[in-house]
Amino acid sequence: MGTAIRKNTPELTSYDLLKTLAVLLMVADHIGYYFYPEQMWWRVFGRLCVPVWFFLIGYAGTRPIPKSFWIGGVILALANVVMGGYVFPLSILFGLSLTRLWIDGIMHRALRGYEAFSGMVFMMILLAYPAGALVEYGTIGVLFAMLGFVRARKEAMRIGFWPLVGFVAVSALTYMVSQLLLFPTLTGGQFLVFCTGLAAIIVWLFHFSPRIFPGFSRVGGVMLPILKLTGRHTLAIYILHILLLKAFAMLLRPEAFGFFSFSWMPPGSLSLFLSP
Repeated sequence: MGTAIRKNTPELTSYDLLKTLAVLLMVADHIGYYFYPEQMWWRVFGRLCVPVWFFLIGYAGTRPIPKSFWIGGVILALANVVMGGYVFPLSILFGLSLTRLWIDGIMHRALRGYEAFSGMVFMMILLAYPAGALVEYGTIGVLFAMLGFVRARKEAMRIGFWPLVGFVAVSALTYMVSQLLLFPTLTGGQFLVFCTGLAAIIVWLFHFSPRIFPGFSRVGGVMLPILKLTGRHTLAIYILHILLLKAFAMLLRPEAFGFFSFSWMPPGSLSLFLSP
């Protein structure tokens, strides 16, 4: 299981390193969104954080959803209304919460056999666009949570190695296509870098295991508390940095972010529900 390490262990852990990388990528993504919307490199690297968050949801050994997830999601939804933005899709916090709520039931059905697993994967892909219009990343995130669930539980590996490799490839391809559709202005080089980075992230997740690094804890110096901060307080970092970036964006880009200048959905998503 993926919970062999005590949450507040004083040593640096593999969770700290993985989450720190995800936090750095996440911040880059949001800086690009709020301040450099025409410079796609921010988004190219930033979107690589998404598989990590959903993978860890599936990898976790516990399922209770902290109230802070829901509260944080509501705060960010209200911030989009007050400070400018889209109400839908809802924050990734809602997606993570719902995935954590449903992943055991999803995997209970998926692991009944190869056909059941394939059918569940197909369903998640089929629902990706409509679900993504309501909650960030929709059911594509569930695919990475399924990977985390399988990697953390040896009994789930009975689906076989090559089918698992195929599942990982399909999940990565689905995410690649979704991002290419979302950012059609990506150059060939940017898309290649994104695909290469995503492949590296997937390989890391595929081989991820709970580990403690006592040696680094002795020589890490000032880096140790920084890595533990970014690795263990990701929810607070996520909420606070979004609110701060929004506030600065209102000052620097008032034409895009202003008081109560919100929209319900991006135009493409809205047409899904309004088209005849």
